[in-house]
This record gives sequence, C-alpha cells and structure tokens, in this order.
Amino acid sequence: MKTVLMVMALTGLSLALPAHAGRSDDEAAIRQVASDYLASWYAGDGKKMATTLHPKLVKRTLPAAPGAAVVDTNADALVAATKAGDGKPAAGEKPQPEVNVLDVYGNAAVAKVTGTQWIEYLQLGRIQGQWKIINVMYGARQ
Repeated sequence: MKTVLMVMALTGLSLALPAHAGRSDDEAAIRQVASDYLASWYAGDGKKMATTLHPKLVKRTLPAAPGAAVVDTNADALVAATKAGDGKPAAGEKPQPEVNVLDVYGNAAVAKVTGTQWIEYLQLGRIQGQWKIINVMYGARQ
C-alpha cells in the first residue's frame, strides 16, 4: 500500500512540474512583451510597438477629471503616437516602470504595469503561439 501511495504521489508531482514550468515560460514571455511595449513607447519605436500589439487592440484611457469621457485608442493610433514620440521621456527623466504578471490561464493573461504617473492593466492573448496585447486600461495615478 505504501508503494502504491508513493507511486501516486510521485506521478502527481511529475505531472505538476511541466505545467508549472510552462507557466514560468509564459510569465517570462508575457513580461517580455510588456517590457517591449514600454521600451518602444519610451524610445518612440513604432515598429517595435506594433510587434507587441494585436491588430484589434483597444486602449482605454480613464478620465482624470470628473465627468470627462473615456478615450479609446486603437492599435494603429497607438503605433502612430509612438512613432511621433509621444512617450519619449523629458530630458533627464529615467522611467522605471514595474511589470507584474497577475494571472495566466491557458491562452489568456493579465499584467499590471506601474509607472511613476500611471498604471496600465494589459490583457494579453496567445495568438498563433505568440503573446500579444489585446486590451489596455490606462489610468493616471492619483
């Protein structure tokens, strides 16, 4: 009986390890996509930005002022704003945003990106084997 229980325990453990390793790989890939998204924004690199986004991306900016409207931005507009240098930091400013992967479930994930002045929640999907940002919720820190 002890042998049967030991075999069952070891089998269960061996089945759990690959799933955990896969999750770690996914988290690393998601973290990389989020980091590339941020780096491209700060560098004004529209080509790199485009590689992180799903073509149907929608970024929603929450209003800072009461009564103001939520602003939607699509992937093309975000790439254009990046190319225009909208995200380039001011002289001497060194942005150091933090990326946290909050959840991964199958082909879906959520990450939180925190900067000094803002917070973004990224919803990502694994599309044809690659993680892409599909939705972004942006809000200014208060």
